[in-house]
Amino acid sequence: MKFEYPGILLALFLLLIPIIIHLVRWKKFKQQIFTNVEFLQDLEIKSRKSRRLKELLVLLSRLLVLAALIIAFAKPYKSSQADLNHIDKSNNIIYLDNSLSLDALNGNTNLWQDFIQDLQQNLPENTSYTLLTNTGIYRNVSRQNLDAVLQQIHLSGQITNHRQNFKKIKYLVENQHNTLNNILYCSDMQNVYNETLNDSILSKENRYYFVVRQQKELQNISIDTILLKAKTFDNLEFILKISANGHRLKSPVTIRQNKEVLWRGFVDFKDSLQQNIMVRIPVKTDLEAVVQVHDKAFQFDNRLYFTFHDKEKYKILVLNTTVPSYLRKIYTPDEFQLDSVPVNKLNFNDLPDYDLVVLTRSKIDETYAGALKKYVSQYGNLLIIPADDETDDLQKLLNHLNIRTQVRLDTAKVFLNKIHYTHPLFKNVFTKRVRNFAYPFVKNHYRFTVTGEWLYQLSDQSPFAQIYKQNGRIFVINTPILPRNTDFEQAASLIVPLFYQIGKARNTAQNLFYITGEKNHWKIKASLKPDETIELTGSDESFVPFQINQYKRIAVTTDELPARAGIYNIMYQNRKIGSVAYNYNRKENLTQYLEIPENEYVHKLTSIKSFVTQQQEFFKSQSLWQWFLSLALLFLLIEMLLIRYWK
Repeated sequence: MKFEYPGILLALFLLLIPIIIHLVRWKKFKQQIFTNVEFLQDLEIKSRKSRRLKELLVLLSRLLVLAALIIAFAKPYKSSQADLNHIDKSNNIIYLDNSLSLDALNGNTNLWQDFIQDLQQNLPENTSYTLLTNTGIYRNVSRQNLDAVLQQIHLSGQITNHRQNFKKIKYLVENQHNTLNNILYCSDMQNVYNETLNDSILSKENRYYFVVRQQKELQNISIDTILLKAKTFDNLEFILKISANGHRLKSPVTIRQNKEVLWRGFVDFKDSLQQNIMVRIPVKTDLEAVVQVHDKAFQFDNRLYFTFHDKEKYKILVLNTTVPSYLRKIYTPDEFQLDSVPVNKLNFNDLPDYDLVVLTRSKIDETYAGALKKYVSQYGNLLIIPADDETDDLQKLLNHLNIRTQVRLDTAKVFLNKIHYTHPLFKNVFTKRVRNFAYPFVKNHYRFTVTGEWLYQLSDQSPFAQIYKQNGRIFVINTPILPRNTDFEQAASLIVPLFYQIGKARNTAQNLFYITGEKNHWKIKASLKPDETIELTGSDESFVPFQINQYKRIAVTTDELPARAGIYNIMYQNRKIGSVAYNYNRKENLTQYLEIPENEYVHKLTSIKSFVTQQQEFFKSQSLWQWFLSLALLFLLIEMLLIRYWK
C-alpha cells in the first residue's frame, strides 16, 4: 500500500494525546465501610472492572476513528500492475486485417466495417498507436488522426500471412525497455497458408489481444476462372469455372461488356459443387468483359474481369534457303509466320520484326554475326542449330555473340535422358514427369567449357539444349539434328515442346487476366522513345508500372499495383493502345481458420472495448481511502453503541 500524501501520516502521533489524558484522569475509588461488608465488596469489584473495560473499548474505538480518518486523508492506494512490473509506459500496436475475406457480410455490413466502427468508437483519447495492415505501416498515429487514417485504408487483394505479420511486429517493438507492448490483432484469422502460431512467433515479452470475427457458415458462390477453349470464325469459346461451398445454391450468370450483355446463363449446384460452363461469345476484335454472379456472402469473387485481343502470329525467320522439316511441322500457319532467307541476303532492318531467328549453320560472315548480336541486344531471341564439323565456326560465332566458352567435338555416343521440368520455359507444358521413355541417342555433340541454363541434358551431364541470357536469349542446340547423328527428330514428345516453347519465348500475347498483389509479367507491342512510358488507367486508380523498352515491345511488370480488380487501359500519350484485366485472388474465400494458442500472454477478446478496459486496469492504481473512511464511520458507530448500551 502506498500513500498519495504520506506527510499526513505524521498526524498519527497525535493519537498519543488521548491516551495520555486517559491515563492521567483515571480515577481511583475510595473505600467505604458498611455493614454486610463482604457482599458490598463483591459488587464494587465487579462494577469497577466493567467500567474500566468499557472506557478502554471506547478509547480504542476513538483512536481507531482518528487513525482511520488520518490514513484516509493521506490517500492510500494499491500499486497498479504496471508499477509492480516496473512498466513506465505502453506501446500500442494494432494489426487490422484488410484482406478480402473481411468482405464477408455480417448483417447489413461486412466484417471490415465492423472492425472500423469498433476501433473508432472505443479507442480512448490521448493515446498514440502504430497501425499495421497488409498494405502499409502507420507509425505513432495519434487518436485524433487515427480516424482519418482508417478512412483511407481499403480492402486489399494481398493475402494475409500471419507469421509474416508477427515478424513485422517483432521488429517494431524490439529494443524498448520498461515498456509494455500491447498487440491488438483484429482479424478473421483466415488461414490460407496453413500456418501455426507458437512461442517462436509470439514473444513472451509482449501481450497479445486477439479480437476475432468470423462468418463460418457462409453460403458462397465463386467465379474461379475463365479459359479460352477455341476461336472459330464466328465465336470465341470459353470454359467458365464456378464453384460453391454448399448444395442448393444457384444464381444467374451474365457476361457484359460495358452495358451490353454478351451472354446470359444460370448455375445450380444441387448435384455438384464444381461447374464448368461452356460459353460462346461473338468474335470481337477487343473483348473487355466481366462475368458476374449474385450471392450474399463474399462479394469480391462475384465478378471476374477478362480481356481478349486478337493476337498476331509469332514471326520466325530461318536463315537458310531450306527450312528443316521438323520446324515446318511445329511452326504451323495457324499460330506462326515462318519465313526463310539465305544468310547472305538478309536485310538487317527486318530482324527486329521477328520473334525468333533460327540459324541452321554456324559458318557466317562477321558482318552478319554482328547483325545477330545487335538483334539479341535489342531483346531478340536467337536459336542456333549447328551443322556437322563446325567446331571452329561455332567457336567464332559464340565469341561474336559475347559467349566466352571453349567448344570441342565429342564423338562418344550418349543419350538424352534428363528434362529440366521446373524451368520457366516449360511452365505448364509437361503434365507429368516421364521416368522411363525411349531415350534419343546422340553420336556427335559439342561440349562447352561454360554452359548456360540447360533445358535437356545428356547422359554425360552436358547440355543438349541450353540458354545464354543477354538482353534477349540465345538458345543453343549442341548437336546437329540429322538422322545419321541423332533420332531426336523422331521423339515427338521432346522435340515439339522444346521448339514450340522457344518459338513463343518472346510472347507478347497477354493472359485473359492477372491476379492483383502478385508479380505479373506481360508485353505489348509499341514503339516508344527512350524517355517515354506507358500508363495503366482504371476506373479508380492510375499508375506507371515498371517497364522495359525492348525495341518495339514493352515488357511490363506489376506487383503491388494495381490494388483493385478491374480492366485497365494501357495508355501512351493519352491514347489507348490496349487493355489488361486484373482480378482478386480467390484463395481468400476459403473458410479455414488459424487456431489461437492458449497461454498467459495471449488473450481472446470479443470487442475492442474489452481490450481498452484491460489496459486501463493494468495501469490503474486502486484507491483505498474510501475503505478507511468507511472504517472510521464503523468505529464511530461502535463507540456510540458502547456509550449508549453498555451500562
